[in-house]
Amino acid sequence: MSMISAALLRLRLITRYAELRRSLERIVGSRDQASAALHETWLRLDVAKPASPVLNPDAYLLRMAARIATDDWRRNRELLGEDEREDLLQVVDETADPQRIVAARRDVRTLEAAMDELPPRQRAILAAARVDGLLNAEIAERFQISVAMVKKELAAAMRHCRERLAGTEAVANGDLVGRRKF
Repeated sequence: MSMISAALLRLRLITRYAELRRSLERIVGSRDQASAALHETWLRLDVAKPASPVLNPDAYLLRMAARIATDDWRRNRELLGEDEREDLLQVVDETADPQRIVAARRDVRTLEAAMDELPPRQRAILAAARVDGLLNAEIAERFQISVAMVKKELAAAMRHCRERLAGTEAVANGDLVGRRKF
């Protein structure tokens, strides 16, 4: 790569850094890893020698950074040794005592009964929100209703389930949170 090409790619990396980082973040799943890979890309641009002319600088930079992030992940992942695996197998699970298992199963049956009492749409909205983790807007689109109606139906379903679960072990432990994005 000539000095001009390296300089142009560095300039492109500087001017499009935020967009490249967001794109790379979606690929690697972490803002920090994306930033680190782009910084390493900056450093490697001096020695990079593309096999053909760079027609799409953004794609070239993104591909280079993604490969750097992948290599870094492979290099840094730690595999457990045999001794460590044996130690983990010997750890006693203190939360899985028979009394807690029976209480949890009873709570699940109570929740299932409470959900069976809900109207079908409320039940489906509650499942979409708390099990699938969908946004209210996504639920509204799925059911062809307004976001306000989703909020109303979700509140009613949650209120019903909360009333039915009032005396359960889950309520006593505060274990009522499901996956939810807003």
